[in-house]
Amino acid sequence: MWKTLLLVVAGLGAGFAIAFWTQPGVPPPVAQAATAPAYASGALPAGRADAATSNRLEELESALQAEIEQRAALEQRVSDLGAALDALRAPRQARAANDGSGGPAAFDPSRLPPAAQQAFRRAREGPDTPERQAERLVAAGLTPDRAAWIQKRTEQLVLEQMQAQYTARRDGKPLEMVDTETTLRSELGEQDYERYLQATGRPTSVGVFNVIAGSPGERAGLKQGDQIVSYAGERIFDVRDLNDRTFKGTAGESVIVDVVRDGQNLQIVVPRGPIGISGGPGAFRRGP
Repeated sequence: MWKTLLLVVAGLGAGFAIAFWTQPGVPPPVAQAATAPAYASGALPAGRADAATSNRLEELESALQAEIEQRAALEQRVSDLGAALDALRAPRQARAANDGSGGPAAFDPSRLPPAAQQAFRRAREGPDTPERQAERLVAAGLTPDRAAWIQKRTEQLVLEQMQAQYTARRDGKPLEMVDTETTLRSELGEQDYERYLQATGRPTSVGVFNVIAGSPGERAGLKQGDQIVSYAGERIFDVRDLNDRTFKGTAGESVIVDVVRDGQNLQIVVPRGPIGISGGPGAFRRGP
């Protein structure tokens, strides 16, 4: 009798022990030791741990810079789409105002951004012929001879791009892009290139949409609505221009940024590198 009771008690104790060690989420002591980090026991030297941390920080910085560039490109695209949308709406609004179909009582195209104004004017004028292109170039301040040269040169550059695409596809080689805008800018010079951009409804400055709190731009005094026209003495026409200039020179060196604010020319000083703004074409100012 007593022997039987002792055997039952011993069996129950063994069963509880087995159940305890096999509970989910309670690994045996040996498994815990096996999964402990190597550096906790001193197996990974401190120098290697520091190197790994440094490499990880560099990777994160590279990823952040790539994200900034992608965001700038996206903002540029959004601004371009906004201009196209305004241009599409303008003729319809004008027709509604003229025929009394429910549109605004008095449609005023001058309230549109400059690029949209040009698109509206072209929609009223009809097809964009070479003659009208030349007229816009002359109206922007270029001589007739200079306007004719620009038209001919842009056609040559487009043809060179088409030939490069054909050759690359035929020979099965990577395409070497012909940067027509950079070529035209270097051949025209800054002043005539700016007139060319104005005539074609393109931006000629970077409008500041937002200034990030605590950024170099905020500390330097940049404000929403400012127009950035040059960086470190180099003319700026768009966001890509501005990003390219920040990578030149020595990182962190002081550079002068020329800004137009409410029609007044200002200069601010920032360290070379990311300014900490979101911006786009100067024709599409947002905010006060």
